[in-house]
Amino acid sequence: MAFSVCLLVLLSILKQYNPGAAILTALGGCIVLIWYILRTAQPIVELVKNLSRLSGFEHLDSVLKAIAIAMLTQSAQDLSQQAGQTALAGRIELAGKVAVLVAALPLFSVLTETLVSLLG
Repeated sequence: MAFSVCLLVLLSILKQYNPGAAILTALGGCIVLIWYILRTAQPIVELVKNLSRLSGFEHLDSVLKAIAIAMLTQSAQDLSQQAGQTALAGRIELAGKVAVLVAALPLFSVLTETLVSLLG
């Protein structure tokens, strides 16, 4: 968290004097934070994968992909809005939603098969 506070102070100073550098610094900071989150969350992901294997839930990868896509999309959208590109931020949000739906297609297939088997 100390990194985030230092980055915030640096960004507020840079934004006054060089907005372009502030955007690039924010992008770099986001990349470092996402890398840290992924590295820190790895044991949790492994535990959840092991539990899903034991429980027989095969499609946890789809859920994890959808979560990762949503997190990356939100970061890209926030950076676009900070850069003043609201139209681009809206398209990033739309692209993220479509990507989450594509990642979740295996879940929709299983749900459809389950409903058809229950009804028929």
